[in-house]
Amino acid sequence: MEPLLEEVMSYITGVLETRREEFSGFSVYPFVKADRIADQLFLKVYDNEKQSFLSVVGEFIKSGKRSALLAQINGDVPGDETSGYQNFINMLLDEAGYGNIGSLCFNPKDELDIDGYNPRSLAPCFLINLAYKKDLSKGHRALKRTNYYDNMPKKYLNYLGVKK
Repeated sequence: MEPLLEEVMSYITGVLETRREEFSGFSVYPFVKADRIADQLFLKVYDNEKQSFLSVVGEFIKSGKRSALLAQINGDVPGDETSGYQNFINMLLDEAGYGNIGSLCFNPKDELDIDGYNPRSLAPCFLINLAYKKDLSKGHRALKRTNYYDNMPKKYLNYLGVKK
């Protein structure tokens, strides 16, 4: 495995899968562990100077996996532009006929925290999570029935598009 993907895997297991009080005792990203353990997580270093984003999306689809985490190695995205970049990716997916896939970006420059804990700031690089919208919706509905979102400030909830 490439060194950067090893760092991404450490971030997944050491940050995203770790249960935290800030997330009401849930892990930061509750569904990534199941995908990782079931070998349903597509991991790739994405170099946007050598490969188009849509070709990487095609690789993800061909893999048959449930979700993807792409480590984008170039293209410095300021923290206050993460949401716009994510919206651009989602628009690109829709326009290319991949409207059944959604993205969520993790930027180490993001300033989203819960009681001072900012898991995004610990990411080894800019990460693009891709998943099928049906799975994202199912996960969101399941989390809304819990107290997962209870400690999140309004800014974090707005970023995630969660209405309480």
